[in-house]
Amino acid sequence: MNGSMNRMGGTSKDALLMAVNQAGFAVTEANLYLDTHPCDSQAIAYLKQMSQAYADARNAYEAQYGPLRAENARDTVYWSWTDDPWPWEGGGY
Repeated sequence: MNGSMNRMGGTSKDALLMAVNQAGFAVTEANLYLDTHPCDSQAIAYLKQMSQAYADARNAYEAQYGPLRAENARDTVYWSWTDDPWPWEGGGY
């Protein structure tokens, strides 16, 4: 996943978000495949690999640009989740 982030222009916001979306899609697809092929050890290994890539990409994005989901907001004194523009205002996804 890091290689694909570098090919997409380093760690820009768009590149990091693309990495999150790609890894998240791969996790969902592998999960669906395993619903019908539960004994496929290669698919299980792939799911584990993509789950780690998804976590890494999500963590890299959130470290630079803040949480992608409200439940990942780490605010303790001030609820800053609403400070950034909403998606329909050009922010977020």
